[in-house]
Amino acid sequence: MLDTAMRRFPTSPNLPRHRHLLAALVLAFSLAACGPAERTGGGGAPEAQVYTHFTPQAELFVEFSPLVAGGKSTFAAHFTRLADYRPVTEGTVDVVLSGGDAPTERFRVSAPRAPGIFAPTVVPRATGRRTLALVLAAPGLESRHELGEVMVYADTEAARDAGPAPGAIEGEIGFLKEQQWTTDFALETVQPRELRESVSAPATLRASADGSAEIVAPSAGVVRANGRFPALGEAVVRGQTLALLVPRLGTGTDVAALQSELAAARSDAALARSDAERMARLHEQEAVSQRRLDEARAADQVAQARLQAAQQRLSQLGGSGGGIALKAPLDGTLARVPVANGAAVEEGDVLFHVVDRRELWLEAHVSEADAARLQQPDGAAFELPGLDAPVEIRAGENGRLVGVGSVIDPVSRSLPVVFAMTAPDARIALNQSVQARLFTGRTRPGLSVPAAAVIDDGGQRVVYVMRGGESFSRVPVRLGLRDGDRFEVVEGLAAGDRVVARGAIQVRLAAATPEAMGHGHAH
Repeated sequence: MLDTAMRRFPTSPNLPRHRHLLAALVLAFSLAACGPAERTGGGGAPEAQVYTHFTPQAELFVEFSPLVAGGKSTFAAHFTRLADYRPVTEGTVDVVLSGGDAPTERFRVSAPRAPGIFAPTVVPRATGRRTLALVLAAPGLESRHELGEVMVYADTEAARDAGPAPGAIEGEIGFLKEQQWTTDFALETVQPRELRESVSAPATLRASADGSAEIVAPSAGVVRANGRFPALGEAVVRGQTLALLVPRLGTGTDVAALQSELAAARSDAALARSDAERMARLHEQEAVSQRRLDEARAADQVAQARLQAAQQRLSQLGGSGGGIALKAPLDGTLARVPVANGAAVEEGDVLFHVVDRRELWLEAHVSEADAARLQQPDGAAFELPGLDAPVEIRAGENGRLVGVGSVIDPVSRSLPVVFAMTAPDARIALNQSVQARLFTGRTRPGLSVPAAAVIDDGGQRVVYVMRGGESFSRVPVRLGLRDGDRFEVVEGLAAGDRVVARGAIQVRLAAATPEAMGHGHAH
């Protein structure tokens, strides 16, 4: 009995050692408190009964010695909340024996001996076939586990020949509840579901057609700050002046010509202003017509505009503080700023790159062999390093289909397909290359498992299936299509199998190095 209790609490460094040693001693003494069934001696102890049972709220894994009338049998009942696969840490557990033309017997324990482990002691009175149930009542959780018929024996000799519990199945890998509770662990029941067909294609993440703009130098010159020089990643608004471009000084002849043009423009402007003022005085004296006054005023406006233009052209050729304003053409973020304040640039050089990240495009290139499978693509998915889950684009929800090409590219032998993605993750960088899956618009029923449940074990795809509460089997599987973060399972599993959906790596480690992960289940 002591060995049975102590193996429940392995000395793995991953587990809180002091808690498990204390719980082991408590269970050891409880299991050692045997009734007449185990005081008769001879022939060895009866084989323990082991059950695993699920309700929608909780999982029960329980061990106990065969029931003998008048003898004590201490249950080691492990309760796990299925909402988070963590141990039940408070509550009451009732062991109920009923049926068999005998009064119902109830045995209660009001608290766990260790987190998740309740140890009610059962001393049955009536012999024969009884119905066994364990009832858990905990805060926010009510769970009744009907374990079916059990035999209450009249003596130890009969109990010793009982064998394992009916329907008990053992796997070859032991992974204790205490280990499951201290890791990121979860199960999933394999069930048929509709799976979306998809094709795989290389793809690139880029800005939308009207969501990206480059600001280039209209001429050679020097870039000057217009206040604070903009920085990479900074948000900008349409029409905002990012910097000024001061054109490079021309030849002396160019400067002289502009200076001469400016002098002539000043003279013309002054003459036009004087003529307009003279016409206004004459009009007041009714010496000229209104038409003549209007013509003089119009000539004045034209002369003033020519003067202003000449002044601006000359200031752009090295005038103090002047320059060509470089404005943001759209709202967005500065994705590239390859220049600095004071940098000399040539005509056509890229100065700023503005991107509107509110919508990004996934441009995939589907092989011509798969092109015919695309009916009406309704979504896409891709994975990126650093992201916990695949990124999925669902048309009508967080994205839309932009278009599907109708011509195979003669070089790549592929068909372009573009999806738009709204409100993308900020960690997605532009021009990233990814391997995408495009959902074709067709579905088919099939069994599937989460992608995290599938382990590549030496080139073979395997999953781990729970056979009992603490025993698992390594099961090779043949996979079919992939639907987002799920794989279709073509061979290896059946509906109702419970696979390790989270924590498969830990189970694999337990199989490879049992001394590191604790001992397996043994009867």
